[in-house]
Amino acid sequence: MSVTFRRGQEIGRTDLSIFTKSRDGRPKNAAEIFYSIYDFTTNCEVLLPPANRVPINAATGEYYANFIVPIDANIGEYRVRWYMREYLNSPQAQVVQKFAIVNDTTQVITVPGITPVEFDLVRGLRIMLRDNNPARNYHFAPPAGEEAVNQFTRVFGYIWEDYELLEFLRISNDSISMYPPQTFYETLDQLMQQHRNWRTLLLTGAMVHAINAIALNWVLEEFGYSIGGVSLDLEKSSKYQSMANDSQNRFQEFIVQAKDTVKVIRGLKQSRYGVGIRSSFGPSVGRGALTPRRFLGI
Repeated sequence: MSVTFRRGQEIGRTDLSIFTKSRDGRPKNAAEIFYSIYDFTTNCEVLLPPANRVPINAATGEYYANFIVPIDANIGEYRVRWYMREYLNSPQAQVVQKFAIVNDTTQVITVPGITPVEFDLVRGLRIMLRDNNPARNYHFAPPAGEEAVNQFTRVFGYIWEDYELLEFLRISNDSISMYPPQTFYETLDQLMQQHRNWRTLLLTGAMVHAINAIALNWVLEEFGYSIGGVSLDLEKSSKYQSMANDSQNRFQEFIVQAKDTVKVIRGLKQSRYGVGIRSSFGPSVGRGALTPRRFLGI
């Protein structure tokens, strides 16, 4: 299910929309159009009243459903049935759109082409950063603009986007590969396939970059003022930087221990054509150092 929403979220123009056109392809408003929402979590359509809801006509030929997902909505699949007529005496046409309601703690990855391994790593990194459940963890953070805020609840947005966390993981992978002895893990899937036990190392390195990024934001947003003897100083970058330094120290310890397990073998290059016993001594042995006569003890 590619279209997902959360409890308390307000459905807007870019979520569940439909476009009507004339026979020559130009946008055209329908003579009649409405929609109904059905709960399909039990594999049986159950109408969520009211029926025949009137959509919002955002532009010529553009309509979208506008409602707030109930706080107690069932988790699972839902359907929107659109009913429309081109003319009042035209036959009624129907269009079905599917969407899902997910729990607040369910992570929805929005990066196209992400692999299952990368999905799991992004999920794990969010948990380490305490960004997996904003509504529960961010008690004093302002509500995000794109989420619903109503008289029942306040829903907070994520601090880091999915694509940002994925990029931090890839940067961490590059850092691991560059650290001596050099290794060659071009993708996160390759690293996890060959060194699954390095997962914590990878997440810790990505965590450093994620915290540094949010610290840069707070450098720009810090301010202080004093009015009527009351002063206010808003400063967070140093706290984030302290956390980043702690994570960096852990990452350094982890990577040293991890790279100690990488075996490096260095061999001697000998001549392709070895003649006599001297060929077994290696390329660096001269007559003055060791001869066949001395080797045999004659």
